[in-house]
Amino acid sequence: MTVPLSHPAAAAADGSASLATPGARVRLYPWVVVGTLSIAHLVSFIDRFVMSLVLTPIKGQMHLSDTQLGAIQGLSFVLLYSVAGLPLGRLADTMDRRRLIALGMLIWSAATTACAFCNDFGGLFAARIGVGFGEAALVPAAMSLIAGYFARERLGRAVSVFVMGSPLGKVVALIGGAWLLAQVIPRHGASLLGHSFTPWQLLFLCAALPGLLLIPAVLALREPPRAAVTLVRPRFLDGLAHIKRFALAYALQAAAACMAIILVQAFGAWGPTFFGRVYHLTVSQTGYLVGGVTLIASPLGNLFGGWLTDVLQRRKIPAAPLIAIGLSLALAIPAALALAAAPNLPSAAIAFGALTFILSTAAGPCLAGIQVLTPTQHRGTATALYMCVMTLVSVGLGPTLVGVISDTVFGAGAGIGKALIASTIGVALLGILAAVAGRRPFERAAAASPS
Repeated sequence: MTVPLSHPAAAAADGSASLATPGARVRLYPWVVVGTLSIAHLVSFIDRFVMSLVLTPIKGQMHLSDTQLGAIQGLSFVLLYSVAGLPLGRLADTMDRRRLIALGMLIWSAATTACAFCNDFGGLFAARIGVGFGEAALVPAAMSLIAGYFARERLGRAVSVFVMGSPLGKVVALIGGAWLLAQVIPRHGASLLGHSFTPWQLLFLCAALPGLLLIPAVLALREPPRAAVTLVRPRFLDGLAHIKRFALAYALQAAAACMAIILVQAFGAWGPTFFGRVYHLTVSQTGYLVGGVTLIASPLGNLFGGWLTDVLQRRKIPAAPLIAIGLSLALAIPAALALAAAPNLPSAAIAFGALTFILSTAAGPCLAGIQVLTPTQHRGTATALYMCVMTLVSVGLGPTLVGVISDTVFGAGAGIGKALIASTIGVALLGILAAVAGRRPFERAAAASPS
């Protein structure tokens, strides 16, 4: 295959153009890169969300509270993810991004394997820290690679295809995990290499395999030639200076995005438990139901969000990503209320599907917005800093917040549904305010940040 996005200006001596030159014809290979990275994203979410399927047996075996369950899903994951994200993003601006992603995959797969050997809260919490550390390498390096292949007016769709890996990873974790538990993994566990594993521990061993198998495909990708301006080692302080100059735009974009991802994380972490407690479904039944709904609703939402962002961008609306996020949050409130008012399981499944679609439309714009705000040579750093903040707030707070509200306000059990609804309304309103306030600052920053 030929080098993608060929364009005479791409090799300009002054580096004024790159592979993402507007007007260049997009060929097949950039989509091969996006597809491979999307699969890597999918695998990362298998390892991240397989825990949500087996919260009930973990709670029973380890005698944990909902607050502790929320902590091992969210807080543990973000501790090293947030700390490591910025230096790993800096590496994405200066080193071979394929090798950085492959190393991260090796680390998070090993940490997922370690989860299978845990028998108490402390061990599981520590293993999940390792999963977060490995996954911190993926998004900054992947976004830097993708932005090197696509012009700004095509970036929304490319990012949405990458982001689509996250809900599909949840689907594989839920449906695949449910199938393994029901059809493959012995009901009473098994002994391997002299160690006795429960069914949920065997599930973690299975979840670790895809990441290890995908590493060679990631290493086989081509690094896109960087523009001449990026061949000179970009200065970290220059990147921070740009962010500081447009601090209000970055802050409000991040605030709106955090609110959207808080809700994505909350429903991703607690959705199976909600249907299990409220409608008394088994672990396998909740996996099939939530996984099936997510399989349909999330990818459609991701693609729609990317399409909407690109349409607004082509109409010369610089704050297109922020507008798409605000719209998603506004529509999430009535969808959440419909889920709360559902009179039966089929109605609840439909409402959950609508809510999943709506929240998924924000995922692509959340990441695309940072690329629009940031010059090419600093995108790895900016994306990593953004992911640190977003993950610390959204992944750390989302599942934990719902667990705390369930324990302290509504009471454990069926109160998880009320906790989810209350969280949705409050978080969405905050995000809408940030999106409205951020439009003008976003437009000024985008105008000063060439592709």
